[in-house]
Amino acid sequence: MNPIFLHPGISLGRFRSVLAGLLWAGLFSYTLGHTPAWAATDTLEALVNQGNLAASKQDYPSAMAAYEKALPLAPADKTLRNNLAVIYANHAVGLQEQKQFEAAFQYLNKAQTLITPGSSAAQSIQSSRASVYFAQAMTLKESTAQPTTADYQKMRALLEQAIALSPQELAFQKAMAGVYLDEAYQLAIQERYAEAVPLLEKALTYDPNNKAVKQSLANVYLGQGKNDLPNRKSWVDKALAVDNSPTIQQVANRLLASGQSAASSGKPGGFASSPTEARSKAPASMSKLSVNEMVRDMEAQLQITPPDKATLNQRLETLEQQVLGQTQTGPLAVRTKTVYSSLMDSSDPVQTAIQTGESMDASLTQSPSSDPENSYLDEIFKVTDGKVVRWGRFPLRVYFEEPAKDAPTNTLYKAEYKTAALKGFEIWKERTEGYVKFLEIKNPQAADIIVNWTEAYTDRFADPEKVPDVYKNYSPPKRSPLLTVVQMASAFTPGYFSLVPQAAAAGLQYQQYRKLAILQDESKISLGLSPTKTLNPEAAQLLIQNMAAKEFGHALGLKGNSSKPGDLLYPELRSDVAQAPTVRDLTTLRELYNRPPNIILNIR
Repeated sequence: MNPIFLHPGISLGRFRSVLAGLLWAGLFSYTLGHTPAWAATDTLEALVNQGNLAASKQDYPSAMAAYEKALPLAPADKTLRNNLAVIYANHAVGLQEQKQFEAAFQYLNKAQTLITPGSSAAQSIQSSRASVYFAQAMTLKESTAQPTTADYQKMRALLEQAIALSPQELAFQKAMAGVYLDEAYQLAIQERYAEAVPLLEKALTYDPNNKAVKQSLANVYLGQGKNDLPNRKSWVDKALAVDNSPTIQQVANRLLASGQSAASSGKPGGFASSPTEARSKAPASMSKLSVNEMVRDMEAQLQITPPDKATLNQRLETLEQQVLGQTQTGPLAVRTKTVYSSLMDSSDPVQTAIQTGESMDASLTQSPSSDPENSYLDEIFKVTDGKVVRWGRFPLRVYFEEPAKDAPTNTLYKAEYKTAALKGFEIWKERTEGYVKFLEIKNPQAADIIVNWTEAYTDRFADPEKVPDVYKNYSPPKRSPLLTVVQMASAFTPGYFSLVPQAAAAGLQYQQYRKLAILQDESKISLGLSPTKTLNPEAAQLLIQNMAAKEFGHALGLKGNSSKPGDLLYPELRSDVAQAPTVRDLTTLRELYNRPPNIILNIR
């Protein structure tokens, strides 16, 4: 009689169900016949039947007890030995699911002693042993919130044993690549790119077709290039050799452009302080993205879930309403690119900073302003507890509340005030030569900034001593295991999602950040209308424009006021002349955005 045995694979649930089926076939083929009620219960026949019955009920301890009693009565019977080995293996699966790994190994060792070396049954036991090593590694990975280097080494050691026992099992290879990827991510967010590179290169040997590993390796190469200006081109070439996707091409182009700009202006990552100071900008490339990919990416950015049976055109119309305020006419591809470029475009170098892995360190100590005569950064630091608080990506998405719907009791609001506020925002875009960008959207859930209309106007930074201490004890939220595991690339390339998991991870991460009280404050601009009561319509609109421009400056990161009259951020509102950012305002903003951030306000 040929023994029946199981190859468990690595799916524990599948292991148990398949094993039960095969076990029935194997054990009941060994039934010696019906045992009469008067027969002794310790005969070989009775014990085998007892074991069969217990096994059919998945009562493995009872089945083992019966078979272990039967084995001395027929110690040379191969079928009996193999069936007992199956029982041991089944019991090991249950122990594995209970995370009792050492006990599982003990029963697998007992099973090993019962079977013929080199047989198919022996190979199955070997695969079962590999499965336990794999489960042990994955349990360590899932149960450790912040793995150490030693933890990663232990995970890899366990997976190495699993791979040695079942070298053809692709799931083990992929898991090993995932462990290397996770450790590389932890290093990359600390800008330890040189240490992350070999880990990602090793991950690629285990899973050569893993897109996340490829994109992550390309991004780490770009991170190296960010810090190595003389060899930047060679790092960019290495990145493109690994991943030549539109996402990486865009980041590479921006990185090269920022390097050229830095070399020519001496101000790395700077933006224009006057209309005559030009700043190079690499064009966004969308040529390799399909219409469906662009629509899907935009839906992820705006947290829109389309109806199940919605057509591509219907989904695009929803996006057009959200981003442009109205639907367009013309070819689908042209319309899609128009919305995509409006929503997904980004100013350099903020996008580059995030995409190439700029870390966010809440405890980083910032040095005083390098140009105190022409900057009031030190005044900002008095409010932020010495922290750089800035946005991680432009354009900022702005939602204007509709008083008739969102605040119906506000009777001072007039439609022209919104137009005036938009002009105040536009002034920052003009004065920074397009570095600062914003986009009005119709979905408040996806907005970075929400503008509400109140009656009273209060400058919350007028008195730094009374500003709530929201920054002092700030620490960034921990990444959930899901965010860490899904894609390292989502933290580096948050604006362009070619893969659904990346979009999901970035969306979850952004929602996680949005939950913080600090973001709830930073994402609101309150424009008070009571000062307009005594003004004529023209002066009232000018006052709202200046108020919006100043509040937008606060929202950009200037969490304080200038002490010099004439600056836009000086605590004075005028209704007789249009105010705009001065050289001091712009120098302060440039210095803020040229520094590594302590707090990044939007990560999407």
